[in-house]
Amino acid sequence: MRIAVLCHPTQGGSGIVATELAMQLAGRGHDIHMVSCQRPFRLSEDSSVAFHKVDVCEYPLFAYPPHDLALVNRTVEVAREFDIEIIHAHYAVPHAMCAILASHVVQPHHVKVVATLHGTDITLVGSQPGFRGICTYTMEMSDGLTAVSGWLSDRTVEEFGIARRPDVIHNFVDTCRFNPEGRAPLPSGGSPVEIVHASNFRPVKRITDIIRVFHQISNRIDARLTFVGEGPDEGLARELVAELGLCDRVDFAGSTPHVEEVLRRSHLLLLLSDYESFGLVSLEAMACGTPVAASDSGGIPEVVQDGVTGMLFPVGRPELTAAGCLDLLTDHDRWQRMSSNASRRARECFSSDLIIGEYERYYRALLDGEVWRPPSGDCRTGGALPE
Repeated sequence: MRIAVLCHPTQGGSGIVATELAMQLAGRGHDIHMVSCQRPFRLSEDSSVAFHKVDVCEYPLFAYPPHDLALVNRTVEVAREFDIEIIHAHYAVPHAMCAILASHVVQPHHVKVVATLHGTDITLVGSQPGFRGICTYTMEMSDGLTAVSGWLSDRTVEEFGIARRPDVIHNFVDTCRFNPEGRAPLPSGGSPVEIVHASNFRPVKRITDIIRVFHQISNRIDARLTFVGEGPDEGLARELVAELGLCDRVDFAGSTPHVEEVLRRSHLLLLLSDYESFGLVSLEAMACGTPVAASDSGGIPEVVQDGVTGMLFPVGRPELTAAGCLDLLTDHDRWQRMSSNASRRARECFSSDLIIGEYERYYRALLDGEVWRPPSGDCRTGGALPE
């Protein structure tokens, strides 16, 4: 199939998923083209995915550069030149809206539009009065509409009152890259326990809760915390780290293209957001055999099984969370079981081989005018691990 992918190029979950999907599809022999304002964060230089940069012109008439129109124009050029069959847009605004407009411009050449909802495009952007109408129109006009979790699909219907429930195709992990091979065991003494948090440091991530939980853990055991990523609350995080006297135990590693190496040498991932529509980093950590301590909110329970592959805690309860983390990090047998369960669940329920196949069937159903059906016996519903 010939597919154009539109996405944010940054390190947020939607851009990462879009890029990983594009590379996996290209690896299966599909002709894949990514269209964005800069090369996506995870798109490797040696990838067979073709990258098409959106050039935004500067003109005094415009108070702000017309990025959306430039994205439509570049998508039209790519669709015509490479005979694109499907435009897959990640994020409702602007990408899905731009994809729909581009599909109209290229007529009579018919292109199907798939819109994938990732979370904040619905819960934050789409809920704003200035975007609500266009988000609703985008979802109704897309040929295919998917969400990365059942929670997000339900939330979309509740928030927008649309009759069409987005199809659920969960996020995935490349288990060839994210796996427990060579991972660090839980220390018995002599070296610190390694804790990690990775995100784009937005307020929804509750970075100060991460630090307060770590502070209580490090008062009891030898531990270090690594922050991976960049974002608006990084300054606030650094201030709190200094205020609590943690500078010698907290590292700000910035963005890294090799997050799997950090996850494999870590013994616990903290993800204490107000909510996550899916929580991709929790799945990547699990695949590396790293247990997860996360908020019991949003789509996270569809990924992390409480007490089996990680631990779920109420939002905004750092003392309760720290106590639970300490119980795990001082119980080697329990930690090892949880580590093994985590990598197994990631491999057997969320591997790229499984989920990319679902996307292929989804695309093919659209092109053939058929109704897509989710796979039966889905283990990604929070149930027990398969025997």
